[in-house]
Amino acid sequence: MEEVENYTSLQEFTEDMPSKGNQPILYTTQGRQDIQGMKWRMECVRRQTVLLLVTVLLVSISANIALSVLLYKATIISTCSQAAATKVIPTPKTNTLQNRYNQLCQDYTDLGKNCTEQEKECKPCPDLWLHLEDKCYYFSPNKQDWEDSKKSCESLGSHLIILHSHKQHEAMEKEAWRQGGFDYHYWIGLTDSETEGVWKWVDDTTVNNTYWDDEYREPDNHPSSGIHGEDCAVLDSHARTWFDVPCEYTYKRICEMDALYIN
Repeated sequence: MEEVENYTSLQEFTEDMPSKGNQPILYTTQGRQDIQGMKWRMECVRRQTVLLLVTVLLVSISANIALSVLLYKATIISTCSQAAATKVIPTPKTNTLQNRYNQLCQDYTDLGKNCTEQEKECKPCPDLWLHLEDKCYYFSPNKQDWEDSKKSCESLGSHLIILHSHKQHEAMEKEAWRQGGFDYHYWIGLTDSETEGVWKWVDDTTVNNTYWDDEYREPDNHPSSGIHGEDCAVLDSHARTWFDVPCEYTYKRICEMDALYIN
């Protein structure tokens, strides 16, 4: 007699239909639980694998960022080291400036050791120069011809006077009268030596206002002056006018330069 397996309830087995054939597959309750446990373990393994991959990816990105920062810092340090090691090659200009600076420092030290006089106040014009508005004027005590007078003014950092305004002209007349006494003729920076009859100032500007002596019909380039004529102008402080005379004559001179203001 064949043994027959008894089931107390319908829940103790499950009937599945196979993909082929007509015979059903029966699962017991314990078998079904084993299958579900296996699926749960496989799902856990899959999730752990995904988490591991994500972790590895994040670690890789972090490592790349850290490596980039280190390389950047190393590059900066290398560049700075090269710049610090580079020597500045002196040029003639920098050498000149350095020499002048060293000389000034030495002069300052020597003055501090040897100077016993009271410090002088800085003025817009040098001593013995007349300060008028924004100009400085020097009335020479000695006499020279026009060309040498021009060079003498230039050696002082100035030039023969240029008279552009009536106010300036009157001030120079009065000062020349006061200082000159009987020597009342002073060279001014006016000449027509380049082109006869075209009078220009030493800065190559043309004459705007003239103060030629009308009584003697100046400038007349008088023939008695010889082949060179009368190509240079003087200020006559007595007549308060100009005269053209030979440039070889010797007179006193008036030099002019800009006043220097120190803030």
